[in-house]
Amino acid sequence: MATLIELINSLDHNANEYEEFLQNLICSNGDIPFDIEEVDTANNIIISTINNHLNRSQSRYNGLLILDKILSQCSKDVFLKYSIFWISKATQILESIHSTPQELSISCKVLGYLIIKSKNIPEIQKQVSMQYVKQLINIINNLDVGNKSGPIYYLIAVLLYQYPEVCERFQISIKKIILSQIDSSQENLVNASAKCYALLAKATERSFKPPTAKPNYTSWTYNQALICNSLHVIMDDLFSSLIELENVDIWDKLELLNIPEENIIQFYFKQKQRFLNLCSYLSCMLCGFDKKNSVLPHEILKVLCRGLAIQPSNLKNQNTVREQILYLILPQLHIALFSVLDALIIGFKEQLIPFGSTILQLFLQTLQWTENVLDNQITISGNKPFRNVRICVYKCLSSWLINTNAMSGIETVADEYLPSILKDIVPEKDCVLLTIQKTQNLSKRALKRLRDSQYERGTYLNNGIASNKEHYLDPDMCKVALDTLQNIFFNSGTLLKQTFFKTIQNIVIPLLYDCYLSSAEQKFYKENPSCRLLLFRVLRALQMNPHTLVPLPTQYSLEIFEMALNDNNLDITQEAKVALAELEKIVHPRVPPIQLAQAETVQKEFVTDDQVMQEHIEVMEDVSTTGAETVANENTEPSSKYFEAKIK
Repeated sequence: MATLIELINSLDHNANEYEEFLQNLICSNGDIPFDIEEVDTANNIIISTINNHLNRSQSRYNGLLILDKILSQCSKDVFLKYSIFWISKATQILESIHSTPQELSISCKVLGYLIIKSKNIPEIQKQVSMQYVKQLINIINNLDVGNKSGPIYYLIAVLLYQYPEVCERFQISIKKIILSQIDSSQENLVNASAKCYALLAKATERSFKPPTAKPNYTSWTYNQALICNSLHVIMDDLFSSLIELENVDIWDKLELLNIPEENIIQFYFKQKQRFLNLCSYLSCMLCGFDKKNSVLPHEILKVLCRGLAIQPSNLKNQNTVREQILYLILPQLHIALFSVLDALIIGFKEQLIPFGSTILQLFLQTLQWTENVLDNQITISGNKPFRNVRICVYKCLSSWLINTNAMSGIETVADEYLPSILKDIVPEKDCVLLTIQKTQNLSKRALKRLRDSQYERGTYLNNGIASNKEHYLDPDMCKVALDTLQNIFFNSGTLLKQTFFKTIQNIVIPLLYDCYLSSAEQKFYKENPSCRLLLFRVLRALQMNPHTLVPLPTQYSLEIFEMALNDNNLDITQEAKVALAELEKIVHPRVPPIQLAQAETVQKEFVTDDQVMQEHIEVMEDVSTTGAETVANENTEPSSKYFEAKIK
């Protein structure tokens, strides 16, 4: 049988098939055993092939492709021997003006791995920190904006994380690289640059000097404040001439390029994009870094309250082009602000409880104004108006409930939330309009024909169902509303008011009965199993978090979950099985069996030495019988045997 080396040597080393074979060999040799010497020889051949490719500019890309596959398998000796050579060759690709996006991508990937691995090798770390960090930052800074792709920001992130002290000296150049994406519409680039911004704020912590007027700021909170102030500037530019915004002292902000106002439409849409990207930057910082985080909550809540207070009703009649554009982009601004609030909640959890009433009010006011839609208004996409905003609110509210548990404070405003939630989970009934024809001068035969055809060919039923598409529930909005309702019960169930329980119980149970009793009135939950599943979970949450003054709907729950066992959706049947098992424990609670030897068990648990106990009893009996004689003799000591037993 041919050996591995013979197989490698049999291939044409100048053909593309040889390089593909080496890549496949590296990726798939984990399960196939070879002789140790043969493996060493094969690895030497692969390393030699990589180095030969890297030495020639025409094949350097192919060499990096093979190197990328084998880097994780290289021994420390190999890495120590060749890593500086590999870094220099990968840097040459990054530096070349003729490099393609694919070449830049693989170069950044390889460089990132080499820099991470070199951090733990002192011999290489010193050379990388003294030479290559500065060189790489200068090369990236000189790249065209179009070439600053995701892999470029990955490399910047690696440098900031592994060598923060060196990067601190080049923070101006790095900040310029990061903020070049502040107006980008590519979400991946915005998120990558946002992470780099957070890493830069952490890397510059040591040399940071707070402004004289803000001595309590750290580098982290100062950079958060810069983003907040920049958001305030955009809100002033967009809305200050139309509505009265609360004044804010903008003492400093990010140094960003001015957006020209020659084209009014372009100006507003670019401002919107910058606003969304700044919210992404702020969200990234609020999520924390290395499990350490800090924030000045008043700064963040000021932005949120100011931005979320702007409603479509504030934009007057939307008659001008400017007002129409602002009306068009307003929902996206609200969604971005709720993403910031969600990041704040996830980053700081129960530490935000002192601000709970303000946060809950932000949710409530948005749910209320997004309901104010006229019957003759629809969206271009055909979806329910303000659908995406409401979905964002429900998700953020669920995040608040999950992260703060019983301290969320939802019980104080749950009744105010209830109309909005019910609007998104209760289907409206269709209104049937009938037009009655006059039947005076009709013969008996004609009248019979009319009755027979009234539900088949009757012209008076042309307008049979007078319902607008907007009256129907939106499945995605229904799901997040039901999920929020479930979280309300699980995180504050015992604190909710009695009326809240009764209202939900009187709505959820009939809706579930309709799903299995062939009711023709409601079809929404029959046609949407994911919504039906969440409706079951609400009933289960209602059952498991009862109110002391509201009788449990156990009988109805048993019937509904038993019917659900025959549901055609496997998730629902599984949910029904779990719910029935829980209800069984409620209906027939288990009583602990009588254990005659229970006293003996307790004695074994609390008495470690029977002999100690017996001797202690004997001593006490002696004391009680001898009485004053024992007490009078102060020098009398218990037997040494007793103390020996105690020590044991």
